[in-house]
Order: sequence, then structure tokens, then C-alpha cells
Amino acid sequence: MLTIDKAQNITLRRGDTLTLTVALKQITPPVPPATQPTIEDYTPVEGDVIRFAVSKGYKAMPGYKLILSKVIPHDTLTFTCTSEETTINYDIYNYDVEITHSDGCVDTFISAKLTIAGEVK
Repeated sequence: MLTIDKAQNITLRRGDTLTLTVALKQITPPVPPATQPTIEDYTPVEGDVIRFAVSKGYKAMPGYKLILSKVIPHDTLTFTCTSEETTINYDIYNYDVEITHSDGCVDTFISAKLTIAGEVK
């Protein structure tokens, strides 16, 4: 079973398949006289790389370990983690989804927790 809360935290039963589709949005700050930012869909361009990654700890910190990294295809913006890939220790992990634009600029647009929860067998 998969749940995602308002803070984008994911809870997944150990060994379940995880399939998600991401939505890319570009936010432009308001230009006076506008008072609200503009939010538009972002369509990836040639050279953009979108990645989903799961880790224990954070990079450059003691105990950091990259658990899983997946490139998300431009055409579907959907990725799958297999049952084998989610058969990891019961724990709370960090995950993020980021895009490295063709010009080298990096935007992390989701950063939250992934909980691998117990299973009944």
C-alpha cells in the first residue's frame, strides 16, 4: 500500500512496487503590479535529466548512503521502483526528485521522507 501526505512524505509497504508520475511546474515570481507568482507546466527539453533518489542521511554527512537512484523519462514523467528495489530495511529514508537542466542548473522540486513500513507474511 502506498500513501502520500500533504508534505509529500511517502509510506510504502516493504516489497511493494512503487509507480509514480511527477508533475513539473515552473514558478515565476510576480512582476508588479501582479502580486501572485505565475505557475506554469514545465516541459523538459533535450539535455534535462530528472531523477528520483532515496538515501539514508544526507550527502556529505556521516552515515550517508545512496539507496536508490532512478532517471525519470521525459516522455511519461513516470517511474517505477520494483518490488526487489523496495525490499530494503524497515526505516525512514530521505528522498528527492530533482531536475538538472540542460544548462547545468539544478532544481530540487520535492524533498521529503520515504517510510518503508511493515508487511504481514
